[in-house]
Amino acid sequence: MRVFTFAMALACMVLAGCVTSPYPDPEPFVSGGGALDGVPARFASRLAPKFEQVNAIVFSYKLHELTALGVASVDLTTRSFAVTCMTPIGVKLFDVVCTQGHAEGKFVHPELAKRGGDLAQAAGADLMHAYFDWQPPKGSPYKVQGGRLIFAAADVSGITEYRYAWRDGRLAEKVRFEKGHRMWSVEYRDYACCAGGLVPTGMVIANQQYGYQLVVSTREEKR
Repeated sequence: MRVFTFAMALACMVLAGCVTSPYPDPEPFVSGGGALDGVPARFASRLAPKFEQVNAIVFSYKLHELTALGVASVDLTTRSFAVTCMTPIGVKLFDVVCTQGHAEGKFVHPELAKRGGDLAQAAGADLMHAYFDWQPPKGSPYKVQGGRLIFAAADVSGITEYRYAWRDGRLAEKVRFEKGHRMWSVEYRDYACCAGGLVPTGMVIANQQYGYQLVVSTREEKR
């Protein structure tokens, strides 16, 4: 998968503290009159099958923040992506490739690896959560609560909640619970409409197991 070239243009900062989401909460879900159990499929049908992006990324890990630039090339039809995250001076933080639903951490900076074990592999799994599986399995139970249309998809290990918001029923959050504990979450806070369909342009990816968070803001799209 080709990753298009980009110009490094962000300052890199390492700061003490905890990063918070820069995005406002989405508008509450409003039923458009159709069957509620059809909302996920209608939303998924509006997504662009392929897209490439240059993203500003704030990587928060163990009370430190690193601002960097990321490049993502995503193909929903083949469940494949390539994601690289680098500092403005070209120091690679991590490199993850997913081919037909199998993610592999190709690289993680030694300093990050020293502090967090296999972060590249964890990042690969979280990026799969973010870029794939945009709707719950058919027949999943649902409810309307707190301004969200929430579907609960259960499996042998736990439950993944798919939470839809906005007037047109876009996916706002995916949250994974296992044994009563929150394992990971993806907040979708902005979408762009391009020729191929909707593309996520604002995300907050959190991994409670590893204790890190990625705030992703798209700066450039190639459609």
